[in-house]
Amino acid sequence: MKLSNTWRSAAALTVALIGAASLSGCIQEVPVVSRESGNPTTNMTLDEQRAWVAAQFDEAVDATGVSEGWHWGSDTVVSWDANAEHRETILGSWFPRSCSAGGKLVESLRFKDTVADPAATAAAVRAFWESEGWVVTDVREDAANRDPYIRADREDGAGLGFQASDLGMSLTATSACSVNNTVTNWQDHVGTEATAFEEELDRKVAEHVRQYEETD
Repeated sequence: MKLSNTWRSAAALTVALIGAASLSGCIQEVPVVSRESGNPTTNMTLDEQRAWVAAQFDEAVDATGVSEGWHWGSDTVVSWDANAEHRETILGSWFPRSCSAGGKLVESLRFKDTVADPAATAAAVRAFWESEGWVVTDVREDAANRDPYIRADREDGAGLGFQASDLGMSLTATSACSVNNTVTNWQDHVGTEATAFEEELDRKVAEHVRQYEETD
C-alpha cells in the first residue's frame, strides 16, 4: 500500500503526539544521548541499526534485573518482550533522524511502575555499560541517589541513556550516524507494504475522523 501525503502527515503527527505524551508520564525526561563529537559516521544498514538498538535495549533491561513491564510508545503501547510480532511492530516503526551527512536511530523504552532501589538499579546498569567499554557519566550528579540519570558514550557517536526514580525507569539508545543508502534513503528500502504499526496508526486516524464527522 503506497502511503499518501495525507497519511504520512497524519502518521507523523500521531508519532509526534506519542513522543510528547510519553514525556508526561512518571519519568519526566528521556535520557539525552544524542551528543555528537567530530561527526563520525559508519556504514551500518537500517536493519543493522535496528538490530543494534534492540540488542542494547535487551542487554540494559537484563542489567536492571527487571525483565517484564518495559514498553515502547505511549498512546500505542507495545510491550518490549520476546514476542516476535511485538518486535516486528516496534523495529519496523524505527526510522532514522538526520545527523551530519547520514541518519541515526534515537529510540526509547519505558518502565512505568515502582522501582524499589533506583540508585542500585542505575549502579548495575552503569557497571554493565562500563564493562562493555562505554564511557559513563552522570547527567545530574546531585541526583545520583534520589533520581539517577546516567549516559554512556562511544567514540563512533553512539550513545545510551538511563534514568530511574521511585516511579519508573527509561532507557534510550542512539545509534552511530550512518551514511549507508538504506539509511539516507530509507523510504526506498522499507517496501510498499504498510507495517503493522502503520496499519494501527491508519486505523486510529480513520477512527478519529469518523468520530469527528459524527459529532460535526
